Amino acid sequence: MEHVLDKMAKYCAYQERCVKDVTEKLCTYDLSPKDREEILAYLIDNRFVNDERFAKSFVKGKINQSGWGINKIRFHLMQKGIDKALIDEAIGQTDEEVYRQRLVEILRAKSKTVKADNDFEKKRKLAAFALQRGFEASLVWEVLKEDFGA
Repeated sequence: MEHVLDKMAKYCAYQERCVKDVTEKLCTYDLSPKDREEILAYLIDNRFVNDERFAKSFVKGKINQSGWGINKIRFHLMQKGIDKALIDEAIGQTDEEVYRQRLVEILRAKSKTVKADNDFEKKRKLAAFALQRGFEASLVWEVLKEDFGA
């Protein structure tokens, strides 16, 4: 059990993990349910695993690095078993201006590669792209109208 505990501590120290990820990883080891619970409790008690910290890191990383919108982030955090209150808190800490600017950057970059017969079709394709990335429809159309002359 000590060997698995060391491995799990390193697994959690390498990058932020949520309780669900750690629980799934623990299931890959040949351990009794009691041992799994003890290891998980140790990791939580010693702050190797913290869903709040994970949610904040996930939101920040997905906006800044991956260019995801809030809707997609919220969905993926729910899939990870993160509590709705923690999701709302983590998303609430997002700087709205930085988030909006990230959307503008993504749309400008995509605009250079979109092929369309007219402006309407181009904006429709850009909107579809942004919605697929998880950005809110109202924000997408607002940005397209203000920054792309829709």
